[in-house]
Amino acid sequence: MSSLRFRQMLLLGVVALSMAACSSTGTTRVSMNSMCRAAGGTYSGGTCEPAKQSQTAAKLCAAHGGQYFEGGDYCEVDNGLLWKPLP
Repeated sequence: MSSLRFRQMLLLGVVALSMAACSSTGTTRVSMNSMCRAAGGTYSGGTCEPAKQSQTAAKLCAAHGGQYFEGGDYCEVDNGLLWKPLP
């Protein structure tokens, strides 16, 4: 492979990685069922009932820094927060 071809491939890779990094901005929708299970609970009727204490979907979502959307039964969290279950 010529050095010019190698440089072109390297530049293309850098551009692709840069675009991928920029695409991580915005928000992600997380289903309340998934969020509740990740917290160790069972989700039913808008309530997450983990072993520790029962929480409404809105409170569980807010605890993760998100905004709850009742109509879709999901929590929208900022991608910059790198959503993960609370301990």
